[in-house]
Amino acid sequence: MDFVRRRRWLTVVLLMVGTLALFLTGCKATTSQRTTTKTDGIHVVASLDFYGEAARKILGSAGTVTTVINSPSIDPESFEPDIATAKTVAKANVVIQNGLGYDSWMERLVAANGHSQIHTLTLGTLVGRKMGDNPHLWSDPQLMRTMTRQLVKQFSALDPAHARDFQRRGAAYQRQLAVLPQLAQRIKQHANGQAVAVSEPVFSLALKAMGYHISDQHFAQAIEEDSDPTPADITRLQYQLKHHKIAFFVENTQNSSNNVATMVRLARKYRVPVVKVTETMPVHTTYREWMAGQYRQVLRIQQEARTSE
Repeated sequence: MDFVRRRRWLTVVLLMVGTLALFLTGCKATTSQRTTTKTDGIHVVASLDFYGEAARKILGSAGTVTTVINSPSIDPESFEPDIATAKTVAKANVVIQNGLGYDSWMERLVAANGHSQIHTLTLGTLVGRKMGDNPHLWSDPQLMRTMTRQLVKQFSALDPAHARDFQRRGAAYQRQLAVLPQLAQRIKQHANGQAVAVSEPVFSLALKAMGYHISDQHFAQAIEEDSDPTPADITRLQYQLKHHKIAFFVENTQNSSNNVATMVRLARKYRVPVVKVTETMPVHTTYREWMAGQYRQVLRIQQEARTSE
């Protein structure tokens, strides 16, 4: 993304969170009463808005959900939480975080407050990935369905009285999300293992599920890390665009770097299709609408390519 990658942890936030931790420890008896009850409900804090969407779909009126990153203008990787965020996390029964270093600030908040009643769902761990793997898990067409099943289990264990409701709502949400793996499978039938290039790896897990392979890993990783690609990487990608060695180019439109803009212009000049994606969810949309819109761009490119043959 075109955000400043600031990975330092504010000293003042740590001091404030530490103070909150001491307070919570001293009031352990009071805190322990904030576990899920029939009147209190389940309190969920999600690092990203689309993870919070899934929690709301499952919980219904049996709890509350707070999302920390709820604007497309905020970079989750460089976000620096304040004391209000720390207090919100301290009151949670369930915390949903991405993991893999993408929202490490959430992991620190959970660890800092020392609240033993927090049940943390780390999605990177859930799907068997490790630090260093692609952290943009949500572009995988199966991720949110897997997460939904796990949340249903967690919520049911915390509030057995509403377990059947959680299961019913979770199943309904999974049916809504079924369009994504269906689209991915449909696209895969005509992908033929072709190469594609990307400005950043924000959509790469979806592309893998669709049967494509990424041709410019080094270029994309450099852009992701806000560094300049090597001359060799730039030359290689330029060659791929000029000679139609890739099926299309995927542009993260939230990155306006000169290198990316140059490649988009080159793609247009040589009539290489461009798929436009974003790293964060646009406002006034749902996760399914957001992802399906990006998937369908790939489907249209395939259809147009077959028509022109």
